Amino acid sequence: MKHSLLAFLFVLTSLGLNAQHPEPEYVDGNVLVQLMPDAKVESIVETIHERFGSDLRMRATREIVPDMRIWLLEYDHRNRNQRAILDAVIFHPATLNAQFNHLVTNRATVPNDPNFGQQWQYVNNGNNGNVVDADIDADLAWDITTGGLTPLGDTIVVCVIDDGLNPNHQDFQDNVWINYGEIPNNNIDDDGNGFVDDYRGWDAYGNDDNIYSGGGHGTPVAGIVGAKGNNGIGVTGVNWDVKLMIVRGGGNEAQALAAYAYPLAVRKQWNQTGGQSGALVVSTNASWGIDFGQPSQAPLWCAMYDTLGTYGILNCGATINNNTNVDVAGDLPTACPSDYLISVTNMNSSDNKINSAGYGAVTIDLGAPGQGTHTPQTPNSYGPFGGTSGATPHVTGTIGLLYSAPCTNFAVLALTKPDSAALLMKQFILDGVDANNSLQGITVTEGRLNVYNSLLEMLNWSCSFGGCIEAYGLDVNNVIDTSATLAWNAVSSADSFVIEIRPVGAANWTSYQDTSRSLTLNNLQACTDYEYRVLTYCDSTNANYSNVYAFQTDGCCVSPDSVQTAAITETTADVSFASIYAAVTYNLRYRELGTSAWTTVSGLSAPTTQLQGLDSCTVYEIAVQTVCDTGATIYSPATTFQTTGCLGCRVNYCLIGGDDATEEWIDSVTVGTMVNGSGNDNGYGDFTNSSFTLTLMQSQGYNFRLVPGYSNSVFDEYFRIWIDLNNDGDFGDALEKVYDSGAGVNAAVTGSFIMPASGMVGTTRMRVAMRYLSAPDACGPNFDFGEVEDYCVEVVPFTVSTEEPQTRPTTVYPNPFQDQLNVEFEMSTPGPIQITLYDLFGKAVARFDREVLNAGMHRETLSAQGLAEGVYLLRLITQDQQETIKVNLMKE
Repeated sequence: MKHSLLAFLFVLTSLGLNAQHPEPEYVDGNVLVQLMPDAKVESIVETIHERFGSDLRMRATREIVPDMRIWLLEYDHRNRNQRAILDAVIFHPATLNAQFNHLVTNRATVPNDPNFGQQWQYVNNGNNGNVVDADIDADLAWDITTGGLTPLGDTIVVCVIDDGLNPNHQDFQDNVWINYGEIPNNNIDDDGNGFVDDYRGWDAYGNDDNIYSGGGHGTPVAGIVGAKGNNGIGVTGVNWDVKLMIVRGGGNEAQALAAYAYPLAVRKQWNQTGGQSGALVVSTNASWGIDFGQPSQAPLWCAMYDTLGTYGILNCGATINNNTNVDVAGDLPTACPSDYLISVTNMNSSDNKINSAGYGAVTIDLGAPGQGTHTPQTPNSYGPFGGTSGATPHVTGTIGLLYSAPCTNFAVLALTKPDSAALLMKQFILDGVDANNSLQGITVTEGRLNVYNSLLEMLNWSCSFGGCIEAYGLDVNNVIDTSATLAWNAVSSADSFVIEIRPVGAANWTSYQDTSRSLTLNNLQACTDYEYRVLTYCDSTNANYSNVYAFQTDGCCVSPDSVQTAAITETTADVSFASIYAAVTYNLRYRELGTSAWTTVSGLSAPTTQLQGLDSCTVYEIAVQTVCDTGATIYSPATTFQTTGCLGCRVNYCLIGGDDATEEWIDSVTVGTMVNGSGNDNGYGDFTNSSFTLTLMQSQGYNFRLVPGYSNSVFDEYFRIWIDLNNDGDFGDALEKVYDSGAGVNAAVTGSFIMPASGMVGTTRMRVAMRYLSAPDACGPNFDFGEVEDYCVEVVPFTVSTEEPQTRPTTVYPNPFQDQLNVEFEMSTPGPIQITLYDLFGKAVARFDREVLNAGMHRETLSAQGLAEGVYLLRLITQDQQETIKVNLMKE
């Protein structure tokens, strides 16, 4: 592998030699953080404010990559040690990883010789001073395939992450990918991939599908990958036919991660639905990066490539346009230690590495033609393009081309083991290079891209053109307690199958023979984990076994996963939950949030009911228990809902403000973790379009900070804060004035208040007023000098735990582990237990369940068989406790 641990450590320990290289720039006041499962980003913000002060104004702006739980935090960086703030975030218990948000730049250079031969990179005949055969032998590859579809008929998609695409260029035609699962401009996520109105692709800058903004750099890059070929117009890309997914992003690391999140979500959806939705995204192209960037400072960016690779996406990155040893000086992304990244340097038509292009025997994989390569340009023209920006898309496009090769075995592998297919594709690319003197000793392969050689590498692999291919796409349908229908796909030459099935953990398989591609079994055991595999026969010759597919029969006595509420009024609510096959009846319980006594509705025969006699404007929590022949389950996780009847924050409160705010105003308001640097709002600021949370009777109270602003002279002010605690639409009740500064304030004031127990749970309004010299009233009249600001507040109850005393903490060992992981825990009372091992993408990879386990100490063992090396999260749930523990799997 190109990036061994030793080599990576060498890069890190060599940093001291690089003082001459500038520290990569980052966005001031930005931190990117990846959360632990079940952790809340608000807990990080609150802790950071406690340590550095609420005037830091840190806030969680948005979730950049939902699949990896990566958030962007922003704060006021002025006069702050930003390294100390980052370190505090890194070491917070809710943090899995964190880094600065570095700036990235495009990596295109414009050649100064406008007469470079057109598309010499494909066939170089030596004209115009070029060197014969200094090309990638694309013509020989096109004799075999020109791109478009896999042998199984799946559409190949290549993702270009750049500054957009020129919509008017004639040479893309129908090669631009469209998300037909999405209805454009209806403000609905129609295909459920987490992105709204992503019909044409995604713009990570504007959070929409406006991919046609810009394109001066992205258009030539996309043209190299897949300008339409053999159409009698302009030029051709490496692929004559391919679908180009266009994503805008890359101005800084947050935007880069948000951009990569899109192909990740789309390919993940394609894998999970067996190709029924999403898209077969096989590669991404980044012709941009950070000069001298260090992977140690960008762990989330580098980890993104491993995540993409897990779902089958191989990624290509353009290295620095500078004659720099990346092994020593660093570069992002091309020094990232990911096996799912190919790092590319730039070659010219004389088959030499461009002097102004990066290199590295450990980090830079290969060279590719880039300097002076002819490609589409904006607005609707053609011309030479260059830099590592031009080299990299030749490799990205080659990946897409090879997926269309007549190699059914590889197409099946991409379906069944997408991560293995991505790594194998990388091997084909690197093993197929042409040896090159200018790259000797300074790149991993010491060679230049040759698409034809790489295609031959694939075809010489076990493609089995006329042979028997293993079954793929295993699935199970119509599962009940004793019956299930097994289904699978196979190539057309398959004529019979042997289906083998057994309970998970059993020694022996039970075999069935069938000629169709499905089998219904009616003799299964209820609530049992099964696994099955398929052996394919073609004219008496057999293929390998398929992957093993695991499933569980119905009939387990479990509580519903969740409870839904609908048709909520002031006094009623309709309740529904998933039907449990083994259920005899259900018990439902509910209570006002924050109270201890439950009201129980027993013996429900159906998974629906209506609650009546509820209090208006009240938050309730509700849970359901399943009753079976074997006994009752624990209650499901509680779901909360609020009855109607609240006045809320947006009703018509009295209006008040300052008539003249040209000389003084409320400059900023901080309450708890809410920070609003509002500035001058001309007498009145309405900030009720969003809300923040306050808890009743929180013992430490809420710190606040009010800052006056002045145009010139400093004046004496008077501050007050009101909160409509009983939600009746005014601020005139007892205790609703929570702060009074008194007269004579001319600088920031701080203090704290406690939300009283008499406050009403729900949404209400907070008013902050500042008046020159005199005390402001909550409701008029307006005053001459000063300002008023209104906010929405979500009031929640203080919850007192009614759980039994904590049991002994759970321990796991060994940690790190290799083959198996021991989990030791205590049960204070008999009951069910669930232990689940998750990977960092939230996928459950190992699980242990028991409906009843006796009180006392227990030890269970989870197998690591088939798991990749890396970090995992172990979650233990009993009636007494819920714990999440980070564990490390290390192979010898």
